Amino acid sequence: MSNTISMEKLIDWGHFVKVAYEMYAQNHLSPVKPADFPEGWELVANLTMTPRLEKIKEREFGGFIARSVDNPLQQVVAIRGTESPLDWLSDFEFVLETFHEVPNGGKTEQGFTNLYRSMMVEYADAGIPSEPLMASIDALPQGTKLLVTGHSLGSSLATLHAFLAGSKNVDAELITFASPRVGDKGFVEAFQRMNIPTTRIFNKPDIVPQVPVEIAGYRHLEPGLEINSTLYPIKHSIPCYHALSTYLYVMGDTEANISKCKATP
Repeated sequence: MSNTISMEKLIDWGHFVKVAYEMYAQNHLSPVKPADFPEGWELVANLTMTPRLEKIKEREFGGFIARSVDNPLQQVVAIRGTESPLDWLSDFEFVLETFHEVPNGGKTEQGFTNLYRSMMVEYADAGIPSEPLMASIDALPQGTKLLVTGHSLGSSLATLHAFLAGSKNVDAELITFASPRVGDKGFVEAFQRMNIPTTRIFNKPDIVPQVPVEIAGYRHLEPGLEINSTLYPIKHSIPCYHALSTYLYVMGDTEANISKCKATP
């Protein structure tokens, strides 16, 4: 289901993902709440995952769960991706497999799905034991409003999490930046039957939203919200087309740091 939401609000949610990147840069496994954590929100838990790359065996920080101070029933799950798409695109074989967690949920990309299944919730309260991110859905208080957002590879994980939450009748909303195609036609149809408000933002020259290809059976959640960085002073390069900072800048974020991608006259 398409979502009516202002660009300003989309930028605000994008800042949650930006903070996830900053936290990962601070500590690859267990970063602490940064000083610029979104105002009015408290850190509930860090998310960790097992990277698919065989050369990396240890778990690493993947994002976080935040809760509104004013409305504890409002939660956000923010999942980082990678600013360098070529680092992970070549690692996935783009094989479709049945998403067994949702009956009649179609098929999803195997690598994305396995990564999602590996995600764990590490609560800030040391008295609460860790649990799989998927299982955390069942523990949500009744009436919870869950917004799930991510960038790049994190968008695929965010999509799967919103899908599973929606299948359990959680009031979920999905906002993604630079998402690849996550599943097949059956998956898209099952997702749309849940009427989950969805905003999928993609940059026209970015290669990540163009994969996996449709000819392999993949489909996007529609409609998408297209932006185009080629109309702005952004370097013409794969990393810059894909960077979250580019997305936020083109969307109108005056504070977006595009120093690495700003084109010189």
